Amino acid sequence: MDNLIKKIISSSSLQLTIQDDEITKLARFSQNLLDHGVERGLTSLTDREDIVRELIVDSLGAKPFIQGPCKVADLGSGSGVPGLPLAVVSPESNFVMVESQNRKARWIEEQITELNLPKATTLAKRIEEVGQVPQWREQFDFIVAKALAPLPSLIELALPLLKTNGLLLAYKGIKLSEELDLSKNALKNLFARVEEIFTYDLSGRERKICVIKKLKATPKIYPRRVGMAQHNPL
Repeated sequence: MDNLIKKIISSSSLQLTIQDDEITKLARFSQNLLDHGVERGLTSLTDREDIVRELIVDSLGAKPFIQGPCKVADLGSGSGVPGLPLAVVSPESNFVMVESQNRKARWIEEQITELNLPKATTLAKRIEEVGQVPQWREQFDFIVAKALAPLPSLIELALPLLKTNGLLLAYKGIKLSEELDLSKNALKNLFARVEEIFTYDLSGRERKICVIKKLKATPKIYPRRVGMAQHNPL
């Protein structure tokens, strides 16, 4: 796994410098996903190269923005991506993996222990609930999210957790332009703007991260109650 990870990273356009001990941890996480990901309902991927490319190296796309020490939340972390790979290569920063499904949260906790990530933790709660708790509201420098929700919904879920001037780093696919068109109202209501669309090449395919900056404090009514952001987006 180590050599495969190095190969895919070096062939990408990310220009990342990853330490050998970090590669070892990424390889262990990759192997754990290969061995247990399907049986535990974490991923449908069964090929080692697919797992390394899509779940490990693609997760590192946000690394150029996350320069620590800082506080990062991964919303809807699922199998632990992109949060755990980013935590491995950003050991100086604090990471909170927000995952409401207890079985997935337990998996993430297991990986945090096995990979020895003392500054990472799991929060097994709904994002809407976390966003209204003073301990977490407007406490993060960065929010990352991969395959969680369309952009209009994601903006409402993420922005309440960000500090003013913090960044939402949303991993997005071919529907990004359409999602951006639908996000104008959410950006206006939550006082945010699109800073850039960061693109990088991975195994010959262009990947995108939509970078959204929070401009001032989020109105207290957001996020709305559980499910509203998804079922009735702004």
